[in-house]
Amino acid sequence: MQQLNLFEVISTLPVEYYSGFLHGGEAEALLAHCRALQWQQNEIRMLGKPLQVPRLECMYGKDGASYLYSNSVSLVALSWTPELLQLRDRITAFCGHEFDIVIGNRYRNGQDSIGWHSDDEPSMGYRPAIASISLGACRKFSIKSKVKGSKSTHFWLEHGSLLLMLPGCQEGYVHQLPKDDKCFIERINLTFRPYGRLK
Repeated sequence: MQQLNLFEVISTLPVEYYSGFLHGGEAEALLAHCRALQWQQNEIRMLGKPLQVPRLECMYGKDGASYLYSNSVSLVALSWTPELLQLRDRITAFCGHEFDIVIGNRYRNGQDSIGWHSDDEPSMGYRPAIASISLGACRKFSIKSKVKGSKSTHFWLEHGSLLLMLPGCQEGYVHQLPKDDKCFIERINLTFRPYGRLK
């Protein structure tokens, strides 16, 4: 496993990236498992009009957990699968942060995307850490400070990699996964998050 030290790019960037967190066979097995999860096509309201979210979504984890974003899309946690629970515990042992839910995003091809945003919903508590596993297509990830005029940093999220967004990242930064006209295969992203923690 190789760590890309993004602090060499921006000294204050609160993320850590580990390529090869899952080796080839592990990543392929997890990708196959994730394809069978209960994906749903949600709608978001923009300027009062319903629009399909440009990706598929699902959520697993703590009983009774729900997650609302953009004041229009509500996800309800399904019970952990053994594979997702094992992965959660492995990530916690690696980084020391605890997680209660995982939200999956399935980008069917390069036309699926997610725009600039922060994952700062109150249900995740104060200064959450978020661990993101990438499977399938290698896609560009962009991040920038919320300070007006800040420049973006871009890097590629590889199959089997772990991106750890550290405490403070959601409060001070926004990130996105832009469209990619040259990508014709799917990417599945698993973001492990705390839920209902006061600290």
